[in-house]
Amino acid sequence: MRTPASQRPRPPRTRRLPESSEPPPQRPRGRHSLSRPQPPSRAGSALRGLSGALAAGFLLLALVLVVVQFWATNQGQEGPGLAAVIAQLVASLIALVLQAIADRRNDARGGLAACGVLVVVFGSLWFWWWA
Repeated sequence: MRTPASQRPRPPRTRRLPESSEPPPQRPRGRHSLSRPQPPSRAGSALRGLSGALAAGFLLLALVLVVVQFWATNQGQEGPGLAAVIAQLVASLIALVLQAIADRRNDARGGLAACGVLVVVFGSLWFWWWA
């Protein structure tokens, strides 16, 4: 009859002592300084923060438009229009995807993704609201 693993005797744990006073070996580093991760700059953090706030606000705007469209339809009115609502939802999802890329990357692609959020948000606002 087999005993459960929790009841089997375990071998005693022993502590290994270092054999010499030499420091432990260092991890191998990349071939050049560009392979090491760089800490984010203040400007990059500010840009990602601004683009994140704009992407979140743009999603809230799109959700408000959905609610207004449903309310207007139930009141027998036209509302903002189905094309405007769908375009705002699609643009907000694109902005959120770009913001996720910007948050995960700390290089030029992350910066370009954050700038892409600004372009999508302000371009959509210009086209659908200001022009």
